[in-house]
Amino acid sequence: MRYFLFLTVPALLFGAAQPQYLLTRPATPSSLAVPLAAPGAVLSNAARQAFLARTNLGKLWQHHAQSGTEDVLNGCFGYDGRRLEFVFTTVQADAKSPGRYLVAGKFRCYGDVTPFRGSIELQQVQRLTTDLAAPTEITEAKAPTYCATGSFALQATSQRGLGGQFNGRLALDFTLTPSNQARLAPYTTNPATRNGGLLFDGQWRENATTETTVPAIWKQGIAVTQQVLSRFQIGERDVFINPQYARVGWDNFWKNEEWWAEKPVARR
Repeated sequence: MRYFLFLTVPALLFGAAQPQYLLTRPATPSSLAVPLAAPGAVLSNAARQAFLARTNLGKLWQHHAQSGTEDVLNGCFGYDGRRLEFVFTTVQADAKSPGRYLVAGKFRCYGDVTPFRGSIELQQVQRLTTDLAAPTEITEAKAPTYCATGSFALQATSQRGLGGQFNGRLALDFTLTPSNQARLAPYTTNPATRNGGLLFDGQWRENATTETTVPAIWKQGIAVTQQVLSRFQIGERDVFINPQYARVGWDNFWKNEEWWAEKPVARR
């Protein structure tokens, strides 16, 4: 059996209807966490700030060394589907402003690796209703699922590579453990996250005075192909990529390459 990876036209990527697919995951008892709100309810400002002060959601997009390439965020830049990869190496919660995080990391586009710094601010937390919390094929009891939404602004800190700023909206679906630890919920039918997990959806501009923007969107792991793009099927051994997208950076999707790691300096 072969892998079949069909990358669709950018029009499907930026705002089209989502593909239908069957997903499964282990059951999670509903007793694992006490609900913060009723299904569909948005946390009040006071409740949201209290929750974000005691729960570090920033860990859900921070890269962990032991994960290798598994938590690299993949997406598309521009109108031709150019591959865009993000790694958040540092995520620091702002003690004075719950839900605000100072971040740093690296992104890769057009073959160049560029460092960046910026901020992410979560502005709303809502409990998902049952129909959005999981695909309809999954009916077993599980912990309440929440969606946090907010904004991001990420500035390139090097003249090399793609210089400028990314900004836009982000959304993430998550559940809570009994110890109040957040866990990403990768499989939902929530349109805010494009069917689960973590989504950054925004644009890039060359500098603050430039009016022209370029669309950019990225998600965690291989979810960009499963949930943002369409017609993605997994086989056993090989992979086929539409040549139209192989030429814009998707030819090495499965390559285990830690491109963000600092290269050691040779010493005499």
